[in-house]
Amino acid sequence: MKKPLYTEYSSILCVVVAIALLALGTPNSAWCEPALQDFQLYQPRQPAADIKMATPDGAVFRLSDLKGHVVLLNFWRKDCPYCAQEKAFLRRMFQSINSADLKVVCANFWDSPGWVKSYARSVGQDIVVAAKPPGMQSVIENVVKGRFMGYFILNDANEAVYEVKGFPSTYVIDRQGFVAASHLGMAQWASRPVENWIRTLLADGGTSGGRSEGIEKLEQLLTIKPQSSARREDVSPAARNERVR
Repeated sequence: MKKPLYTEYSSILCVVVAIALLALGTPNSAWCEPALQDFQLYQPRQPAADIKMATPDGAVFRLSDLKGHVVLLNFWRKDCPYCAQEKAFLRRMFQSINSADLKVVCANFWDSPGWVKSYARSVGQDIVVAAKPPGMQSVIENVVKGRFMGYFILNDANEAVYEVKGFPSTYVIDRQGFVAASHLGMAQWASRPVENWIRTLLADGGTSGGRSEGIEKLEQLLTIKPQSSARREDVSPAARNERVR
């Protein structure tokens, strides 16, 4: 089994963004909580592993079909309130950049394709909503010494090629088909620093826009709380392991 991204490359640069806006409240440990998140820049960039996905109408496509575009590959599920809210930021960013060379793919391999299809009607055409392909196992749990650590996304050969430690999780793939960065948690994609960075990837094909420039743009990235304060179940790995005991 291949080692998935997030775990394979020791040369990943982590940029930890402190959120001053959350100083008034201490976040809980919910798995979808966007309190302090890492934005990981890949140096050097690594080839994006190919995976299959299905459109809401059941058509199967590959991630590699989108080569030549900048792709935001976003993993989500319906029981994560931040996942739903993040789509508003993704849509706003997409509309602001307004480029046919940018693709936002929100893949849900955890809920039924029927539910994903129904949900896709409310999202609009700016975002590509994808479900797990029929007859394929797209996800396995990552369990280490009896402890649930998240999920692995599988390719055609049942190899673990992407790691999802929490929701939402996003991989930024450049136009050459290389992973430029990844983000765990809800990001404010419509912020100016992030939009400018995405524009850089679109302009140069994803092969330049050096390391220092990427850091300068991304270190300003903020993650924020959802508008809803409704209480939700703690679905963090720690909470799940505690319930198993």
